[in-house]
Amino acid sequence: MNLAGLLRDNAARWPDKVAVDALEGLHTYAAVWARTQALMHWLQAQGVRPGERVAGALRDTTDHLLLHFAVAGLGAVWVPLDHRWSAAEKAAAITAFAASHVIEAEPPALLPALAAGDSMETAAVEMPLTADLPLASGDDRPWLISLSSGSTGRPKGALVTHTQMHERFISQWATLGFSAADRFALVSPLCFGAGRSFGMAFLAVGGTVVLRPPPLSPEQLVAAINAAASTAVFLVPTLMRRLLALPGEGQLFPGLRRLLVSGEPFFASEVAQFRARLTENLIGYYASSEGGGISVLQPEEFLTHPDSVGRAAHGVELELVDDDGRVVAVGETGLVRYRGPGCARDFLDENGQPAASDAAGWFVPGDLGTCDANGYLRLVGRAKDMILRAGVNVYPAEVERVLREHAAVADVGVVGEPSASHGEQVVAFVALQSAADGALAVDGKGAVACSAEQLLVHCRERLAPYKVPARIVFMPVLPKAGMGKTDKKALRALL
Repeated sequence: MNLAGLLRDNAARWPDKVAVDALEGLHTYAAVWARTQALMHWLQAQGVRPGERVAGALRDTTDHLLLHFAVAGLGAVWVPLDHRWSAAEKAAAITAFAASHVIEAEPPALLPALAAGDSMETAAVEMPLTADLPLASGDDRPWLISLSSGSTGRPKGALVTHTQMHERFISQWATLGFSAADRFALVSPLCFGAGRSFGMAFLAVGGTVVLRPPPLSPEQLVAAINAAASTAVFLVPTLMRRLLALPGEGQLFPGLRRLLVSGEPFFASEVAQFRARLTENLIGYYASSEGGGISVLQPEEFLTHPDSVGRAAHGVELELVDDDGRVVAVGETGLVRYRGPGCARDFLDENGQPAASDAAGWFVPGDLGTCDANGYLRLVGRAKDMILRAGVNVYPAEVERVLREHAAVADVGVVGEPSASHGEQVVAFVALQSAADGALAVDGKGAVACSAEQLLVHCRERLAPYKVPARIVFMPVLPKAGMGKTDKKALRALL
């Protein structure tokens, strides 16, 4: 099985159906498959051969999306880079992961152009292409080096095979309900795992991808999703919180059937606001770039388990273990590990060298959690972020959740700081709400009137003494890493 065969088969099944709704026009399945074939010919002309690694640092375009299938079709391996990286960052990744070919600009105009409603039959004649290129063997051969942040700041890689990626698609179809009837608004970067996986999964199932590249303001995002009659979208909580600040009443996304919430923690106190202002059709999706979906929280479960990330996704085994690898009791905190048919088995370190993997197929994403008797997983923080204060574990997520409940707090990140007396102490970085909100008191300078002491009092009333921050650091905005996650490394550097 080659991943490109999924797109080819849909072009044969639904040649006139819109596959990609892009800013430049509508593209049918026949058109995108013809374009994918043209891209395969072009890559082959550049010398790309099966097994070779192709690095791409591209903006979010239709060609970028289709290049995933084109590289797969040739049996080559895709190495996704963020086009926003510096030249040095790109060069380091290209060298580390031994990419023999690099694409940093859109494919040349000599390729047949995608036109609205064009089946490509006429345009293809203008370029002397031979018959469709046969698809290379796929199955258990790698087609992707899925990058994730390394402890040194340089990315590490997971080798994902054709079969493993297909299994991730199947899991999304089964547990998230994706179908050929959906119109998925792709508003996140294709270089990140979520954008790439969801974009490909919808083309593989026969749906329509509404490609609206970031960055988008909150107003532009709402308009883009609604104007295209989108039925599904993936958003991170940081962006969802910005949407809550938009003026007006009523739900912003009345036509959405699925709003996937993932990429960073959300808090139980926010669920009612999300449901009331955005849509009731929320789906919590806990996933990693190394193994795809881990757990899913369905819309109705947001009412009963709002502090949970749900139960194991389709085909996934999920466990919580101690430092010795023993499964912990129900309700106890443990390290999350999981395995399934979509989970990568082979890994590369930041130097591109083979890294250790679990012989039994378990992958450890680095999160700590608890699990109840019904299998609902609740994350309490990252293992590397856990604060050890005077020998007692403090989980940043718990402190962040309490601070976010304060009306004046817009964003918060909690980290540990070295302490001579306690080993580590708790420090909270806080961004306050905009003073434009009339429900909040403002000072003489027009800023929200909230002091560090007021926030500490709020914490003392709701947390054990050892969990209360030693100090509050105010910031205009908190630094963000990929997909809108709070950059804890940057916060620690400020200390």
